[in-house]
Amino acid sequence: MKEINRIAIIGGVRSFSGSIIWPFIGFALYKVYGFSLDTISIFYLIQALLNVIASIGGGIVVDYIGRRNAMVLSTIVSSLALFTAYLVNLPIPIAGLILLQTFFNTIYNISSTAIVGDIYKRADLVKAFSRQRVGINAGWALGPLIGGYIFTFYGFKTLLLVSSLIAIIPIPLVRLLPEFKGGGNILNFNVNNQFILFLISTFLTFVLVGQLGFGLLTYYNVQLHFTEFQVSILFAINGIMIVALQDLVGRLISKRLWLIVIGTLIYASGYFGVAFITNFLVASIDIVIITIAEMIVTPLSQAIANSLTNQSSRGRQIGLYSMVTGIGRVSGSSLIGELMNYYLYTPVILWGIMSSFGLVSATIYLYQIKIKRIKI
Repeated sequence: MKEINRIAIIGGVRSFSGSIIWPFIGFALYKVYGFSLDTISIFYLIQALLNVIASIGGGIVVDYIGRRNAMVLSTIVSSLALFTAYLVNLPIPIAGLILLQTFFNTIYNISSTAIVGDIYKRADLVKAFSRQRVGINAGWALGPLIGGYIFTFYGFKTLLLVSSLIAIIPIPLVRLLPEFKGGGNILNFNVNNQFILFLISTFLTFVLVGQLGFGLLTYYNVQLHFTEFQVSILFAINGIMIVALQDLVGRLISKRLWLIVIGTLIYASGYFGVAFITNFLVASIDIVIITIAEMIVTPLSQAIANSLTNQSSRGRQIGLYSMVTGIGRVSGSSLIGELMNYYLYTPVILWGIMSSFGLVSATIYLYQIKIKRIKI
C-alpha cells in the first residue's frame, strides 16, 4: 500500500471519530450543559491559547521524537480524554477534557501534515494533500450525519463514548508509517518574512473556514430553526463532495497556485450568501459553493506551507502553520459567538463581517503570488 493511501485511511478514521463530535461541541455546551454564548466564546478563546501552546510545543515534539511516534502518542491521549469525559459527564470537567483532547489533536495534525511534506515534493504535494483530504472527508461525510443522529436521539454523552472508541482504531496502521525526525537547534524555527506573511493570510482564511461547525450550526438552528440532524446533512454534503471530487480537483490545481485567490473569494461569497438563506434547499446549494472553495484552498494552503519549510525544522514550522490555522478556526467560532449577541437577527451584517476576512486574505495571497513570486 502506498504511504499516502495509508495516511489517507488513518486520516479517515481519525476524521470520522472527530467529526462525530466536533461540530456539536459548542452547541452541546450551550444547549445541554447551559453555558452562555459569552462563556462559549471564552471556551473557544482558551482553546485558541492551548492551540498556540500545542502548536509550538508540538512542533518541537514532532521534530524530537519523530512524526510517527507523535501520531501514536497524541491518538492515545485524545481517546483517553474523551472516554474520561464520558465517564465524568459534568459540565466543567467535560469542557476541560475536550480542551485536553484538542491539545493533543493539534500535535497529531502537525505530525500528519509534516510527514506528507517529508515524503512528497513540489507539485506532488498538492496531489498528496488532496488524497489525504479524500480520506479525511470520507470520515467527515459520515461523522456529522451519524453524530447528529446520536446527539438527537441518544445525547451528547453517548457521542463522547463513540468518538473515544473510534479514535483508537488506526494505531496499528500508524505504526507502519516510516519515521522522520528533525534536526539542528530545537528552538530554531527558521521563519522568514515570506512565511510570516503567508501565516497572516492563512489566519484570515481560517477564521472563515472555522464557520463550518459552531457558526453555521447555531445560526441555522436558532435563526432558521433547522434541526441538528438537518445541519448534519449539510456537513455530510460537504464531506461527500470532497470524497468524490477532491482527487480530481487536486490534479487540476496542482500547478495553478493562483487559484488559492479564487478559492478564497468563493469562500467569502459562500459565507456572505448565508445571510440570504431562507430554507434547507438553498442552504444545501450554499454548502456546495463553500465546499468548492474548500477543495481549492485547503490543499494549496498545505502545499505552500510545506514548500516554505525545510526538512530539518519542518515539524516546528508546520507547528506554527497549525497554530495559525487552529487559532483562525477557534477565533472564527469565538467571534461569531460574540457577534451573534448583537447581529443574529441582522444576518447581512453578521455574515458580511465574517466574509470580509476572506476578501482581505485573497488580497494578501494575490500580493505574494504576483509580487513575491512564491512557488510550490
